[in-house]
Amino acid sequence: MHIRNRINTCFIHLKDMERGKAWYKSVFPFEVEAEGEDFLSFRMEGTGLMLLRSHHETIMPLPHSVFFFETSDVEQVFEELTAKGVETDGIQPFPDGMRGCHVFDPEGNMLLICTPPNEA
Repeated sequence: MHIRNRINTCFIHLKDMERGKAWYKSVFPFEVEAEGEDFLSFRMEGTGLMLLRSHHETIMPLPHSVFFFETSDVEQVFEELTAKGVETDGIQPFPDGMRGCHVFDPEGNMLLICTPPNEA
């Protein structure tokens, strides 16, 4: 099979694209790579991240984090997010000594910010 052992881009589908774009831009310090009416992509190291407008009548928010944003200082990130009024579930321990916190975007999608195993 000619499928590469690499994930190219992660997509987060949103109903309220304008609200979602504003939230992601204010919460995450990532440079915008490209933006249109129905999408926003961030310039990332490695796997890309793109917000897409959902054209379905209803969509369910991501009930589990399917990837995590890396940090070497989860306490500082947690404090900064809390100060911005971002909904979190507190700092939690994870396997291999990792620590992280889940955050929830305006549509209820669960995202994880976590220390990688080699920095825990």
